[in-house]
Amino acid sequence: MRSILTLLMGLMAFWLSACSTGQPDLYRSSNEQRIYEDGRSVNITNVESEAEARPFAEQYCGSQNKTAHFQQMELLSYHHIGTMSAVFDCASPPQ
Repeated sequence: MRSILTLLMGLMAFWLSACSTGQPDLYRSSNEQRIYEDGRSVNITNVESEAEARPFAEQYCGSQNKTAHFQQMELLSYHHIGTMSAVFDCASPPQ
């Protein structure tokens, strides 16, 4: 009887975990920065200013032996939820 109860509880836990996506809704509640790169530029989301985004942009551009140059702040919208982002270009350092 005890093993059947244990099996049923395990199945119930498995069934309930299958209902969850396991990933938080990044656009509604997360305050972590996200990096979207295209090779020549990088867009850092969920930031309030250039200064907050610059370390992430410098790390990304630096991995390509380039420097980050700030372009603009812009409002990105996804499913009617807006978040501020900073756009940087990655350029070769002056010689």
